[in-house]
Amino acid sequence: MGTFVTITDYDSTLEKSIIHSAFDSAFQAISEIEMMTNPFDSESTIGKINLQSNEQMDFSINPQLHSILSAAKDISEKTIGSFNFALWPVFKLWHFGTDSAAVPDSKAIDQELRLVDLRNVRLSSDSLKFLKPGMEIDLGGIIKGYAVELARQILIRKGLSDFIIDAGGNLGIEWHKHMPVKVKVRHPRKDGQFWCEFPIDSSVGVATSGDYQYYFMENGNRYHHILDPKTGFPAKPMVSTTIIAPDAIQADGYSTGIFVMGPVRGGEFIEANPNLEGIMVFPIEGRLETYVSSGLKNSYKPLANEK
Repeated sequence: MGTFVTITDYDSTLEKSIIHSAFDSAFQAISEIEMMTNPFDSESTIGKINLQSNEQMDFSINPQLHSILSAAKDISEKTIGSFNFALWPVFKLWHFGTDSAAVPDSKAIDQELRLVDLRNVRLSSDSLKFLKPGMEIDLGGIIKGYAVELARQILIRKGLSDFIIDAGGNLGIEWHKHMPVKVKVRHPRKDGQFWCEFPIDSSVGVATSGDYQYYFMENGNRYHHILDPKTGFPAKPMVSTTIIAPDAIQADGYSTGIFVMGPVRGGEFIEANPNLEGIMVFPIEGRLETYVSSGLKNSYKPLANEK
């Protein structure tokens, strides 16, 4: 999943052996999810589906992959396609994270965009079906959240009650203490600094999508990995989107979808969904501005000069 995962437990009365055993189970589950869904691995389930999709369009899937795909499809539908898990044919053209990252030929992007329409994906209880040959999927926009949420449920079943799972900024927070957790959002342009902070006093998922995670510069322009499914190019004008949701799956998926929507549509979407809160950072006339959802305005604390 391209990141480190840490789990921190704050249960003061549990024996360490119980905590360590729970951690082992959680990390094992996360590892299994990665091995199943990694599109860069030709031996993973997703890797095999993508490799075979030119000749085969109907694939048997296990219940766990169905659960992940179902969550991804639901978020895609609710964001009217801003979150899209069929973008892999276009994403591959950009070679993000490699020395060969560069802006692809626009004709190549246009050709691959014909394969990213999620209306051509059918999902049943035990199968995934493509209606066009050559379609490929990538669950990177939701898989860290799914893995975090799975780990959270495992830790709860093992008896842990106060802990934080952090998968590269995708947080699963299980919290019942009186003192709230203080969550800080990374500064999108200054390494080691923070843009803002806010308290969390309940069990939620928190995720941040930013244009600084995977990107390259070309001719003075920043090209990042969060692509707009309509164009195949990096979504603009967003810089960073942080979403608080009831669970880590929704936080991860919606942070990606709302990033693609942009600040106007994204703000409207957050306010129309009472289970979501969010912070968006975006440029206006050479400076970075911040949108803070109505439910966070009283607790949001800026930590940087917004410029």
